[in-house]
Amino acid sequence: MKNLLLLVSVLFGAHVFAESYTSSWPLVGTENTQAHNVIAKPMRYHSFDSLNVVTTPDLKGPQEGGCDNCTYLELKGIEFKNGTIEIEVAGKPLPNSPDWARGFVGVIFRVHDDSFEGFYIRPLNSNSRSQLQRNHSVQYFSKPGYPWHVLREQSPGKYESWAPLVSGEWTRLRIEVSGGKAELYINGAIEPSLVVNELKLGADRSGTIGLYSERTSDAYFRNLVVTHR
Repeated sequence: MKNLLLLVSVLFGAHVFAESYTSSWPLVGTENTQAHNVIAKPMRYHSFDSLNVVTTPDLKGPQEGGCDNCTYLELKGIEFKNGTIEIEVAGKPLPNSPDWARGFVGVIFRVHDDSFEGFYIRPLNSNSRSQLQRNHSVQYFSKPGYPWHVLREQSPGKYESWAPLVSGEWTRLRIEVSGGKAELYINGAIEPSLVVNELKLGADRSGTIGLYSERTSDAYFRNLVVTHR
């Protein structure tokens, strides 16, 4: 009986190992990446090696509709459907940015044919004296059809929330994705800052991962760890 239990345990463990695996990207170089309207370069930031991602200076036209002007660095070679994305990001407005700039920085996933799901943070909103603006600290969005302003107009308060953030400081993001659901966790919190129960592109989608930077943002990324399930 003990031998049978041992055999079952070994077989089950092998099955779990085959179905779940982890890959790590230190994000200190641009190998195996594709830039979409951004410039990426290795940079030392707040004592850590990282990738700095900013939009191309000649980018024109709106970013709010389709994805002709989407701004992200795509990581080739990662095919992601379900699992966990963990990364450290830092975002602050570029010098001479307009007043509405908030240091947008985030991660997109299931990227395929210029469409994707994603989360980003607006660090400067977190400490605003306006409660309404504080509530816009973290954001879910999906391109091409569901930028932030469409989601806010259609479902006020459903796809954004508050989280404790500091502009320009390293922030740990953890994104849990399972089927049509995704949750965003900030700085090791036990509870998510934002829960999305119906991803706009559906439950069966898969694709690559991207590092998202808005056109007014000075964005940094380091230590990407992806667990596939």
